[in-house]
Amino acid sequence: MIPSFHYRVPKSLDEACDLLWDFREEGKIIAGGTDLVIGLRKSDLKPRCLIDITRIEALRKIEERENGISIGAGVTHSEIASSPLMRQFGKVLSEAASWIGSPQIRNLGTLGGNIVNASPAADTVPPLMVLDAVGRVVSKEGERDIPLFQFFSRPYETVLKSYEILAQVYFPKLPSTIKSSFVRLARREAMAIARMSVAVIVQLERGRFEDVRISVGSVTPTPRRMTDAEGVLKGRAPDEADLKLAALRVSETMIRQSGIRPSTQYKKPVVEALLMRAMKGALEG
Repeated sequence: MIPSFHYRVPKSLDEACDLLWDFREEGKIIAGGTDLVIGLRKSDLKPRCLIDITRIEALRKIEERENGISIGAGVTHSEIASSPLMRQFGKVLSEAASWIGSPQIRNLGTLGGNIVNASPAADTVPPLMVLDAVGRVVSKEGERDIPLFQFFSRPYETVLKSYEILAQVYFPKLPSTIKSSFVRLARREAMAIARMSVAVIVQLERGRFEDVRISVGSVTPTPRRMTDAEGVLKGRAPDEADLKLAALRVSETMIRQSGIRPSTQYKKPVVEALLMRAMKGALEG
């Protein structure tokens, strides 16, 4: 049974910040509610007030700016998947958003919720990591920018204070020479939570990797770039041996960060295979 609570629908970001400041740990933001409602039903969450931010227009926009793309935290996965701006300048995120849940979940679930929930399996986070995304956080104390790689403190926990709101995520525009790929593995089709996912961005210059970025979901406690694997490839031609070595570096990072577990014997070859598939998909354009 869902416990009783106050329900507020602010019309501005300032109003939402005032409500969060008043309720602190007893206030919870709700947008799509695809994760929060489950917590309420299980009685894992017992907020005194739910603050519905879906009427705040400032959080519902995807905008092109001089040097980058800004996505409001209230933008849905469907809107990201269908956005021409995202397909042009952030295709890897657009692809990931198109795989999330069912059409109903994509129509309700928001980018901000997927990030703030801090699940290691969040589909949008590896693409945001390779896009060098930064979150803009607001509260009555003002604004601060947090690079996404610093946003997560542990599984299902972020560095957000109880009275702060993730308002936007922004990232630099990718040049047209950049190629990307997103692949995921689940127990069944897209309705299931990803058991693993891989996002890559590559840029070749004279047949060699000028830029390469790799992030893998569901294999480490908190999201991260696979810098050891990136270092193997940068400056080198994309041959099979180097791609396999980069895949090995990914599995080594997974084991170093997560330890040896009963699932490691399964996960190690699979994450290596997914990295190979993602890299080849990006290279083939």
